[in-house]
Amino acid sequence: MIFEGRVLTSNDQMDSSGAISKEVTCESLEGFLHDSTPPFKEFHNTTIKNFLKWLVDEHNKQVEDFKKIKLGKVTVTNSTDNVYRFIDETKDTYENIKGKLIDRLGGEIRVRHENDGLYLDYMPQIGSTNKQSIVLTQNMVSLARSVDAQSVVTVLKPLGATQEPAEGEASSDNAEVAYPRLNISSVNNGSLFLEDKALIAQFGRKTATQVWDDVTTTSALLSKGKKFLASQANINMQLQVGYVDLAFISPSKFSMLDCGDTVHVNNKLQGIDMEQRITGLTLDCLSVANSSLTLGANAMNGSTYEAMLNKQRNAESSNFLNKLNAYQWSLANISEQVKNKATSTDIKKLQDQIDKLNQGSWTAGTQFMDISDYQSAFTQQNFDTLYSQGIKGVIIKLTQGSESGTDYVNGYFTNQKGYAINAGMKFIGTYHYLTSTSVANAQDEARWYLKQLQANNISKSTIVACDVEAGTLSSDKTALTNEVKAFNKVLSDAGYTNTADYSSSSWMGTRFTSQSKYKWIASWGVSTPPQGADAWQYNNTFNGISLDVDKSYNEAFI
Repeated sequence: MIFEGRVLTSNDQMDSSGAISKEVTCESLEGFLHDSTPPFKEFHNTTIKNFLKWLVDEHNKQVEDFKKIKLGKVTVTNSTDNVYRFIDETKDTYENIKGKLIDRLGGEIRVRHENDGLYLDYMPQIGSTNKQSIVLTQNMVSLARSVDAQSVVTVLKPLGATQEPAEGEASSDNAEVAYPRLNISSVNNGSLFLEDKALIAQFGRKTATQVWDDVTTTSALLSKGKKFLASQANINMQLQVGYVDLAFISPSKFSMLDCGDTVHVNNKLQGIDMEQRITGLTLDCLSVANSSLTLGANAMNGSTYEAMLNKQRNAESSNFLNKLNAYQWSLANISEQVKNKATSTDIKKLQDQIDKLNQGSWTAGTQFMDISDYQSAFTQQNFDTLYSQGIKGVIIKLTQGSESGTDYVNGYFTNQKGYAINAGMKFIGTYHYLTSTSVANAQDEARWYLKQLQANNISKSTIVACDVEAGTLSSDKTALTNEVKAFNKVLSDAGYTNTADYSSSSWMGTRFTSQSKYKWIASWGVSTPPQGADAWQYNNTFNGISLDVDKSYNEAFI
């Protein structure tokens, strides 16, 4: 059992090829609690468990038998294990549980299905420690780490109680009048602010105010401010992990991963070795290798964040040294072979080895960009900055078709390629913007593209992509498929066998059937790559600039 609940909405649609697909949206068993509304009642000196039991009993009076729920595990408590509450009769049972218990006392609820019916649990945390770990080279497919430090405070202005006039002093009846609060300037060298120099060095100056209404002395306010600044945990980290659930392979040994479970995550290439809780799960029932987890840790403080960064730096240093040693050894070995081999065939094999070494190491999810003459103003400094920000490769538009098939060449191509290589990026390949209206026209465009590839000495081992998105292209699936197929055949016949089709996820497979070696799919505003994508164009902005950015899921791209 992967999921149990009820259908909320069901939609079906037919595409231009006549294929019909259906999308069904469901909610879990907890949704049954929305189907009842409890009456008004006031509670005094009632335990949390009895309060929840009353709500469940009222729910059961109003619903069908299959929606009735028994009270299960209730382990959330407060200091006195009693509650004083009013039931809000304008809200349903679920909303009362959330507003009267969860929002005030914390904890989580779940409805589980047992042999004798449904049970409602209310516990500090739902889920268990799963014995299945997510480990690189075992069941981890990809891992992306994001860190959000927007809420971190590096400069604090602590304020205490309001300093209202003493009795007998002048005051105002003006409703808009305000009074200053206690501050620390008298005990902090005249400054209103406390600074954390280590955090400032890491994140810059980010000032915030914290108010303690009950603090009336400057020494106590200073102490509280220092403690707050030192102990704040406002740095949030999230992991997005592509994985294969081993429970499908060995169900007797592993239980399925589920939301709420805590799992051990280990990726030595990124310096990650930690326990993380699953906060989101996307399961591809047709291809479990495309499944993904969202794992969220508790917010980190500065020292924990620095410890994580140190692990990351050490891992990156170790990986770089290993790569460098292997690279140097391979080049030395190739150089020795060159001395003893002189045939053209042998030299070709050695050159292929060198090309492979120069491609560098690859990790699923590595970022690259695709550019055209829209980025004509980019300088070497722009490329250097993008590389330092995580853009490790580039695909550059070379040509575009027309009715004659021979109209356009990107005049900035040579400079853009040079800037990218100088910055340390991998030159992944080029693409052609297809505008064909027939198979013959598509072949003309391919021959024009091929001519420019040869004129620019583009290696036959690079990606050569067909950009299939023009609004003028045929809406007939068979016709467009044949045009794209004909375009790629011209290239592959000439030795450019690393063909790729670029298109949106809504076009790929519906407007045409891709038969190229690789699929490069655009899908913005989603958290996981499209199914079957060797490369994923996930956004058209990067760090505030207009730029198409992509992630690699096949080593051919980077």
